[in-house]
Amino acid sequence: MFLLTYIIFVMVKEVEILQLDKRKKIWIPQPTRFWILEKELHKAISQLEEKGFINLLEEKITDNDELFKEMVYLHEKEIKKRREILKKKYSHLSNTKGFKVLLDTNIGIGGIRNFREKPFKLKCLHLWTAYHLGDTQFRNYIGEEVLKRIAYNVHS
Repeated sequence: MFLLTYIIFVMVKEVEILQLDKRKKIWIPQPTRFWILEKELHKAISQLEEKGFINLLEEKITDNDELFKEMVYLHEKEIKKRREILKKKYSHLSNTKGFKVLLDTNIGIGGIRNFREKPFKLKCLHLWTAYHLGDTQFRNYIGEEVLKRIAYNVHS
């Protein structure tokens, strides 16, 4: 278990959801909490995107009501998580534009809007794979399918 935790830590990084642009002196919202760090994994995911895997998964999710509902649920779960983080770490910034953007209940994982409407909008495979690896509460169909296709076997 320790080795698995270490491997995931090296592959994925959680980032702050509000970041200060020191030059402009403004807080920039970051709608994605997790990023793929490992270069080979990033490259393998990019190759799947080049082969049209995004369109394939978008169609599968759009056509499967249960799967679509599960993905919408993850977006809504992320909105709640963002609210918790904002309240806990950034309440002193509640009057900033970046703070208010992250409170928008129509902006899901990765800044995806209108996520409650079909067709399903995937945006990118890296995003969902990073969430899949970065937080066990956000394990998801897309991340699982991506890892299967590139032969990464992650269990916990």
